[in-house]
Amino acid sequence: MPHSDNPRIARSFLFTAIALACAPAAWCVTYYLATDVPATLGGTDFTADEVLLNAGGLYSLQLAFGEPSVQLGGLERRADGLWLLTPAKPEEGAGPRDVVLFDGVTLTPYFDGATAGVPEYARIDSVMLDPGGALVLSFDVPVNLGGAEYGPSDLVRYNLGVFSLFWNSGAAGVPPDSNVVGAGETAAGDLIVTFDVPTRLGATEFMPGQLVRWDGGTNFSAYVTDPSWPPDAQLRDFGFLPPSGAVSDGQLPGVPLTISRSASNLTLSWGATCVAGDTDYEVYEGTLGLFYSHTSKLCSTGGATNITFSEPSGSVYYLVVPRNAVCEGSYGRKSDNTELPQGASACLPQQVAAQCP
Repeated sequence: MPHSDNPRIARSFLFTAIALACAPAAWCVTYYLATDVPATLGGTDFTADEVLLNAGGLYSLQLAFGEPSVQLGGLERRADGLWLLTPAKPEEGAGPRDVVLFDGVTLTPYFDGATAGVPEYARIDSVMLDPGGALVLSFDVPVNLGGAEYGPSDLVRYNLGVFSLFWNSGAAGVPPDSNVVGAGETAAGDLIVTFDVPTRLGATEFMPGQLVRWDGGTNFSAYVTDPSWPPDAQLRDFGFLPPSGAVSDGQLPGVPLTISRSASNLTLSWGATCVAGDTDYEVYEGTLGLFYSHTSKLCSTGGATNITFSEPSGSVYYLVVPRNAVCEGSYGRKSDNTELPQGASACLPQQVAAQCP
C-alpha cells in the first residue's frame, strides 16, 4: 500500500503494559545503582563515588565524581534527565539527611533535612519519587517525623512539607533488624526494594544487592539477582529509568497520528503523549512489506506534534514515539496486543509507561 494512495498508513498505538521482552529473572531489567564500597561488577571495577547502569547484567558508568572519599546514598533520575542524590556522609553543601539536584555539573539544594525536621542522627538510605512527583525516603534508623514514628525499612512520603507513611514495612513482614537501602517503582507500578543485610521474608532469604519485589500483603519474590554480586558490597540505592508514554491510536481521547501529502512533501500530525514527563518525539520510517523494518528518521521534533519532510520513494510506514530526556516510549502494538519492537539504531533506551490516562 503506497503512502501516496492512503494517507492513513501511518499509525500510532496506546501502550498499556510494561515493555520488557523477557522476564526480570532472565536479567531483562535496566536500572541505575551505586555501591557502598569499590566493587567488581560484570568484570569491571567501580568505585563508591560512581552511579552505574545495569542493563540486563551489563554494567556501565553513568556518573563519576572522581573523588574516592565521596560515597552516594539515595539516588533517583527524573524524566528531565536530572539526578536526585544524597551523599552517604557530609559533603560540601549537603549531608546524609539532604537531597540535592544534579545536572551533571552543578549541585542544587532540593530537600533540606534540617529544615524539614529530619533528626541530625538520621541518614537517608533511599530516594524515589511517587507517581505524583513527591519524594519518598527511607532512613537508616527509627525516626520521628512530624510526631509519627517510622522504622528503618518504612518508606516515608514528603509532600508540601508533610511526612506520611508510603509503605509499612512491619505490616509487610520485614524484620526490624533489616534496613531498606534502596527502593523504586517499576513502570508497571510494582514496588521493588533491597536490603542492607540478608533478610528472610517468608520461606526465602534475600541477599544484599538483590532486588526484591513486594507482591502485596506479606509476599515477596526475587526481581533481579546477580549471582556474581560481591559478598562484601552493599547496594546503596537504585532507580529505574523514567518511563515514557505513547500517542493516541484514536481509541482514547487525543489526536491520532495521521499523514497528509502536499506537492512533494508529507506532513505527519499527532496528539500529545499520555505521560506528563515526555517533552519530545521521534519519528521512525520503515518499508511496507518488511515487517518491523523501521529505523530512526528523526530523534527529535523539538517538541512539535507535527513534522513536514520530502516525500520518500517507495512504499513506507511511519511511527511516532514519544520521549523524555532519558528514554523513548511505545512504538505501538501488534495485532496480538504485544509491543512493537524498537527500531534499528534506536534514538534512546526504551522504558514504556504501564498506563496512559
